[in-house]
Amino acid sequence: MMQHWSRRQFLQALGAGSAAGLACHPLSALAAAENSDQIAGLRQHIRHIVVIYQENRSFDHYFGAYRHPRGAAVANLLGPDGKISAAFDNLQKNPAGIPYSTLPMPEELPSLQRSLLPNRPFAVGPYVAADQNIPWDPAHLFFRMQREANGGKMDRFVGMALSKGHFSLDHAPVSDVDSMQAAYSVSRPSGAVLGYYTRQDLPFYHALADHYVLFDHFHQAMFGGSTGNALFLAAARTCQDPKAPREWRVPKDMSYVDLPYDQAGYLINNLPPLQGPTDAIPEKLAIAPDPAAQDFANIGDRLDAAGVPWAWYQEGWDRVKPWAMKDAFGPGDGSAIVDSGGLYVPHHNPFQYFARWKTYVRGGHLRDVTDFFGDVQAGRLPAVSFLKASASHNEHPADSAPRWGMDYVQGILNSLAKSPAWPHTLVLITYDEGGGFWDHVPPPARDYFGPGTRVPALLVSAWARPGYVDHRIADTTSILRLIETRFQLPPLNERDAAAYALTDGLDFSGKVRDPAFTFI
Repeated sequence: MMQHWSRRQFLQALGAGSAAGLACHPLSALAAAENSDQIAGLRQHIRHIVVIYQENRSFDHYFGAYRHPRGAAVANLLGPDGKISAAFDNLQKNPAGIPYSTLPMPEELPSLQRSLLPNRPFAVGPYVAADQNIPWDPAHLFFRMQREANGGKMDRFVGMALSKGHFSLDHAPVSDVDSMQAAYSVSRPSGAVLGYYTRQDLPFYHALADHYVLFDHFHQAMFGGSTGNALFLAAARTCQDPKAPREWRVPKDMSYVDLPYDQAGYLINNLPPLQGPTDAIPEKLAIAPDPAAQDFANIGDRLDAAGVPWAWYQEGWDRVKPWAMKDAFGPGDGSAIVDSGGLYVPHHNPFQYFARWKTYVRGGHLRDVTDFFGDVQAGRLPAVSFLKASASHNEHPADSAPRWGMDYVQGILNSLAKSPAWPHTLVLITYDEGGGFWDHVPPPARDYFGPGTRVPALLVSAWARPGYVDHRIADTTSILRLIETRFQLPPLNERDAAAYALTDGLDFSGKVRDPAFTFI
């Protein structure tokens, strides 16, 4: 079993950083946990690592009904007979702890509200097509996700699927109320979170799993939403604001409250950045984390120190680039802009929260996804690339649709497949967090922050084992561990130092494989 740290232990490790706190983790010892032949092949053959970071889908939501073409075992919803297992029948409980007789559906989803569905996972495609964008967006907040998991029982997702209005500490339940009941009191149910898509709905993603590597124990790094998990992708931790107002911190004994900071001032739910192009919402900007306090190292710093080229490609960047060097409360018009088209989502860019943000901009590390295609064609793809889609392409419910994001991902892969970079490139496709959609696998215990819900993750490379299902426990920080292993970088803290580097699905013993997906 993985070691479980208290918040104090974990924060002490973060404070130790990569010096004394990681002195017992030399690179040689870290590498010893991985196959030496795979590491040698990784360093010899892989010149480019590309991370495609999508939004808000759980593993069972996308791969719960996935059938491997050669019968390989997958930790999903299917039983030995190839049908959805009866083990998940009547699992979801109401506030009284009694299983729902039928799934409650919110009024926002009339196509589902008219259906009396039993309390079990169901194929959602007939009700919410994979190419349809509708106003469903399950709650996905730090403490709420922990309550949904319910100590690994995974039985409170339906009952706590949606938030009930705007929370205020003035209206908090009295302290002697059971915390689970208090969590229900600020929630409303939605059985839609038990819905799963099939191969017919997501043919390209399922075909990638057929031909490349599918991870079936890959989790979001941290409970909660996009910002914290994006920061874990960049730095294996979230940010902290010692000046965070008390009224925006979750009280010590109220770990069911959906506020942005915890008691120690750690950012646990989304807030916009205070610098560069950001959201024009003064109320949120007034409590956003102070960039000056975010002076800890991230993967960009490690790559810069080693002279390894990298870039964060975010869709819509060209549109907002004129505000890149401005501050939200700076002189003149500042940088708080209205981006009603959703083409650029500031709180999805982790580097925008750091004290060194302007250094990253001046260094040319911030680019548009259109620049990625140009860099691939021109043969100037960086060693490490992160790709972040706009709201319409990132698969986030209520902003996008699964197929819209799938088509976007296919375009990226096709551009690489047609380039000379293909034999030397490793692509990881994953999601920042589960988005409140149910998954049946309990998160592994690691530390106060996570990991959280299991999310889809695929590895695509000319050196991938065809149709390999990787069962090792991983999370978002495993991406950092892979980058660090390939480029021989020191870890950022204990989280990425202890992470699995995602190498079991690589095979460098044979010849380079032509792209399989160009024929799908």
